[in-house]
Amino acid sequence: MSKWLSVAMLSVLVALVQASEQEQPTCTITVQPGQSIQAAIDSAPEGAVICMSADNFPYTEHLTITKSLTLRGAGRDKTFLTGKEIGDKPIIHIKGDKQIEVIIEDFTESWRPGSEFLPGLYGVYIQGQAKVALRNMEIRRNSHGIVITDTAQLQLDNVHIHWNTWRGLLVWNSAEVTISNSLIRNTWYAEGVFVGHSAHLTLMNTTLSDNDRGLTVAGSARVTIYESRFVNNSWCGLTVATAEAQVLGPPQEFQGNGADLCGFAPVLLRKPLAPQTEKTELTVPGDYASLQEAIDAIAPGGMITVAPGTYEVGLTLWKPVTLRGAGPEQTLLKALAGRGLVGSMIAGVAGIQIENVAITTEGQGSALLIAGQGRLSNVKIFDNGFDGLVIAGPALLEVQNSTIVGNGTFPECSMNMVLCNGIVLSAQAQLKLTDSVIKDNGDWGIATVLTQCGFPYDAFTGTVTFEGTNIIEGNNRWGNQKGMGNPGSHPWNSPAVPDGQVCLP
Repeated sequence: MSKWLSVAMLSVLVALVQASEQEQPTCTITVQPGQSIQAAIDSAPEGAVICMSADNFPYTEHLTITKSLTLRGAGRDKTFLTGKEIGDKPIIHIKGDKQIEVIIEDFTESWRPGSEFLPGLYGVYIQGQAKVALRNMEIRRNSHGIVITDTAQLQLDNVHIHWNTWRGLLVWNSAEVTISNSLIRNTWYAEGVFVGHSAHLTLMNTTLSDNDRGLTVAGSARVTIYESRFVNNSWCGLTVATAEAQVLGPPQEFQGNGADLCGFAPVLLRKPLAPQTEKTELTVPGDYASLQEAIDAIAPGGMITVAPGTYEVGLTLWKPVTLRGAGPEQTLLKALAGRGLVGSMIAGVAGIQIENVAITTEGQGSALLIAGQGRLSNVKIFDNGFDGLVIAGPALLEVQNSTIVGNGTFPECSMNMVLCNGIVLSAQAQLKLTDSVIKDNGDWGIATVLTQCGFPYDAFTGTVTFEGTNIIEGNNRWGNQKGMGNPGSHPWNSPAVPDGQVCLP
C-alpha cells in the first residue's frame, strides 16, 4: 500500500475514534409515539437534535429534511420508522439546496415486509449539497436502501443495509461516500453497492455478502477499499464495468462468490488462495484440491489438468492459463450452490484456454462472463438460466468445436423485455466461432446488444466471424423473436432459416 494511502486511512480512523468518544448532545425535541416527526422537523431550529422514543410500533410517515439537524432514535432494535404511502417517495428525503449537515442515528428504517418488491421505494434519498452521517442504523426492505446524488456527501458508520430489492446503496453523479464498520447483504436483484458517473467511495472494514452482485463501479467513478470482505455474492464480488473507473487498495478477502473479480477489476485487489509458484503443470485434484487454488498457484502460461469428476467452482481467471479436462462428458464445472456464475475472464488478460469440459450453473445464471482474451475448445455450455456466454468490453474469444445448448431456462426469459441467449456480445467484444453447435437456447443463438435484436439500446461495435461448419438452429424456444427474422450480414439471414437464430449488425 502506498504511503499516502496509509496516512489517509490512519487519519480517517483517528477521526472516527474521536467522534465515537464524544458525548451525544442532548435532545432539543422528543417526539412521542403518535406525534409527527415531520412537524417537529418543520418547527425545529437549525442544528436541533430531534429524538424519537423507543417501542413506537413504529413511526409511520415520510420525512423531508432541508435544514441542519440530528434525528436520533433510542437504538436500532427499539425505534422504527416505516413508510406510509406506496409510491416514488422516500421514507427519508434529505434535500440540500444549500449546504446543510444532517445526522441520522440509532434507529431502523424499513418498509413493511413484502412492499420492497414494488419499484421506487427508497429508504434514504440524499441530494444537492447535503452533508449527511448515518450511524448505528439498519436500512432494510426498500427497493433501494440509500440513494445519494449530485454533490452530496455521506458517511456511514456501523450501518446494516439488507433485504433491499435492487440496490443497497446507489452512489451517483459527483457524490462522495465513506463506509466503515458496516454490513451490506441480501440485495436480491442487483448490487449491494453501485458507484457510477464521477462519484467517489471509500470502503473500510465492511462486508458485502449474499448480494446478487457485491460492488459495481462504472463511469469514471473512483473507489478506495481497505480491510473489507466480498463473500457469497451470487455473480461477481467486485465488478469494474469501465476502463475509466479506478479502484485502489491493498488485497481484500474474497470467498464463495460466483466470481471474485469481473470486467476491469484490478487483480491486486484480491488476496490469492495460494501463492504463485514456478510450476507450469498442476493437477486437480492432486496438487491442489481447489481449482481456484491451482489457478492462483500455477506460473503464467501453465497448464492445469482437471481429472474426471464434478467440481463446484466460482473461478476468477486472472492470468494466462490452460484448464484441460478429460472431456465434456467426464469433467463438469458447475456453479457453487445458489450462484449465478461459474467463472470470469477479467479484462487485460490474454492466453486463457479452457478445453474438454462442460460448464453449467444448473439453471441459475450464466456460465462465463468474459472480458479478457481466450479460447474455448471442445467445451459444452448448457443449462444456464440466462445466457450461456456473456462476452463484453474488450473481450476477444475463440469458440472451437464446442456446443452451446439449452440456455435461457429461467421463467423470466419468457418475457419480451428479458433476452436469454446462447451467446450475447456487447461493446467492442469479438468472437470467432469455428465448427460449433448452438441450439435450443431460449432466445437468440447469438445476439449482439442492439435495438434490432430486441435490446433497449445499441451497445455493440465489435465483430463476429464464422469459420468451418457451424450449426445454429432450434433457438428462440420462448418465441419472443417471432417475426424478427435474423437481421445482419451472416449466413443465417435467410428466409429459409426460422426466426431468432442470429442477430448481428
